[in-house]
Amino acid sequence: MAVQALYSKAANAELAKDFDRAFGQYVKAAEHFLFLSRKTTEDRLRTSYRSQAAKALERAEKIRAVKQAIRPVSKDPFSDSEQLYVLQKSSLVNQGFFPLWDSPEKPSPPSQQPTLSDEQRRYGAVWRKPRADQYHVHSGATSTLLPQDIVQCIVSDCSVCAAISVCVDHHRRFGSKIMVESLYPQDDTGRPCRSESGEYQLRVLYNGSYRRVSLDDQLPTHPAGTLLCMSTRGAAELWPSLIEKAYMKLAGGYDFTGSALTGWIPEHIDVRSSDFQPEKTWTRLSEGYKSGHCVLTLGTGGSIPDNALPVNLIPVHCYAVIGITEEDHIRRLTIYDPWISWHEICNLFDGIYLSWSPDLFRHQLTFHGYVGERSRITHMPIASHFRAQLRLETTSNARSDHVVWLQLTRHVRSHRSGFEYISLSAQKGSGVGESHSADTISTKGQYTNIPHVLARTSLSADDLLTIVASYEGERDDVGFTLTAYSTVKTSWVRNPAKAVYTKDLEGAFTQKSAGGNHTHPTYYLNPQYHLRIHPHVGGSQRGARDAKVQISIIAKAERHIPINVTLAWSRGERIDELGHNDLALSSGSYSYGYAIATGSVPPGDYTLVVSAFEPRHTGKFELRMESSERFDITPIPQEGAGMFSKVIRGQWKGAGAAGGPVFKNYTANPAYELQLSTRAELQFRLQLARPSLPVPLNLTMIQFLDAHPQGAIRATSGLYSDAISGAVIPRTSFQPGKYFLVPSTREPGVEAEFVLTVYSTVSNVTVVSGALPK
Repeated sequence: MAVQALYSKAANAELAKDFDRAFGQYVKAAEHFLFLSRKTTEDRLRTSYRSQAAKALERAEKIRAVKQAIRPVSKDPFSDSEQLYVLQKSSLVNQGFFPLWDSPEKPSPPSQQPTLSDEQRRYGAVWRKPRADQYHVHSGATSTLLPQDIVQCIVSDCSVCAAISVCVDHHRRFGSKIMVESLYPQDDTGRPCRSESGEYQLRVLYNGSYRRVSLDDQLPTHPAGTLLCMSTRGAAELWPSLIEKAYMKLAGGYDFTGSALTGWIPEHIDVRSSDFQPEKTWTRLSEGYKSGHCVLTLGTGGSIPDNALPVNLIPVHCYAVIGITEEDHIRRLTIYDPWISWHEICNLFDGIYLSWSPDLFRHQLTFHGYVGERSRITHMPIASHFRAQLRLETTSNARSDHVVWLQLTRHVRSHRSGFEYISLSAQKGSGVGESHSADTISTKGQYTNIPHVLARTSLSADDLLTIVASYEGERDDVGFTLTAYSTVKTSWVRNPAKAVYTKDLEGAFTQKSAGGNHTHPTYYLNPQYHLRIHPHVGGSQRGARDAKVQISIIAKAERHIPINVTLAWSRGERIDELGHNDLALSSGSYSYGYAIATGSVPPGDYTLVVSAFEPRHTGKFELRMESSERFDITPIPQEGAGMFSKVIRGQWKGAGAAGGPVFKNYTANPAYELQLSTRAELQFRLQLARPSLPVPLNLTMIQFLDAHPQGAIRATSGLYSDAISGAVIPRTSFQPGKYFLVPSTREPGVEAEFVLTVYSTVSNVTVVSGALPK
């Protein structure tokens, strides 16, 4: 056995006094023995493996006692033992124990009943076994059970009731056994049957794997004999009641209000989101429902508009969809008997909850792990993050895209935890080139308190998908499962190259430095950094200069802040705005709380801009720079840093909207007299007060002297520019004297308000409204 050989190697290394190697091999041997003990179903072998694991750990501890500075043993998070450890640790839920389905460990006993709800207790509910002559577990292949037969009763688990209803609808339409096939014991057809012992087992996909929930056949019953739980009207089938009880046991009681799981791929669509696409959503759910690949429910919000409908909707309630039709361009969904149009669905409901069949995909790849470290900044509520990379394993055309769905599942410890949020974002690229996308003016990775998040993307053979799973909440040891569903085989990048050089910085978006994305005229205010990447040392000088450097730039912020990092070609100076050709690297769409840009760039000087989506997003952020070569990164001072400033508001109106010099009426433009009593450095910025359409602007500084009676231009912003950031006269040194500032538009007749900002190294600069000498 390989593990025995590993233990022998450890013993030999110890005898040779190679304590570092011996310690590592003893620890790994112990992990292997423990892994075997968890997998075996034989008590004798389990005891033997645990004994050998204890022996290996004992030797490791003795080595640690002899040599204090022992080299730590690195763990492989992808190893079978680590994966199993995460799943087993997530077996404790709501004070109950629910082991993996194939584990020899025993779950919470069947006689341990879930807590009754207040409403059930108010009606005097008692635990009672249903009479065998009145109920049967399942009617078999001849079952006539309909979705309308599912009755919720007084329990608040509308989502569980709706989930079972849509499964019954699927049975009726396709002859399937979705959900009923999870209840044991079963007959020869794979349907649940009556247990002679009165004990049942539910196989449920929960916290990353299929788990075992044990229950007995007692159900909440009214003293008069009627069931005070989910029931099936006259059909008298017990399997919905038993599945509800098992799930309530898992959820901690009948007062639970949340989601039920079918083992399919869950997806939540926020109808109230600005990203909601009614047409695409209708096509997806309609095709999925009719093909049997999708079942769905609808959820209402806290309030419902007063509309005349064929059914009275209840706030914060879940409804099963049991029919979808489209005739004569009229789209309808049936919830129980009444139907509602698709237009009304989009206006009255808050959420659509879909479950997709895993059979849509030929391949499935899973990873179980823990989120990373919390923020290094004290008292800063930044989320924890886990980063992984995924690639396709295919020899098909590298340019052809393959569908990949990513599902993040937060492992639940208690359903009554109030502050737990997760998000999932994915960004594709080759890993050796630019990772920016053309569309950065959008957001992704929004946080949710739902335990499941689904992201849909596509991948080619040349792509590398960087995935970020994030968590913010009250726990430090949050387990999660990341699942990739795909049409071709995929694999994790298990040992990505680690950066040789790293540096961490702290920054903030404040009232003065939150500029928003590059469509805002205030973009230039965002925190900026001068990044200098040094060439590789060694080899030919030309080769070192041309060789690209692998870098990663990571920014973290609070979960409500959509953040982006952009690297621009420059000389390390502040930049006002971005053109597509200016981009060297970008994190792409703004993502909530976490942004990463990864790629290869040539050595040289760059400007790094960290921005939030809108100027209203303020708060601290962390910045981490990783590189395969040496680099220097320093903050670039804000515009006008260390200078005095004045803000002047004016307007072009009537005859004062005179346009540029070519229109022969330039002197009619607004002008401002600037008095300078001592030598000083000045800087100016002219912007539209309310930019809408592009308006080319210019700012010119003129001085009138005896030698220049027509006026001499001392500084100008250059050619007329329609940049959204406005026109700028860079920092320039001026002698004492009187000057005139003239803001103008290129075309005459453009009436608009403007803002003129004057920066100065001295405080006694006066700027007053005036007029140019004729």
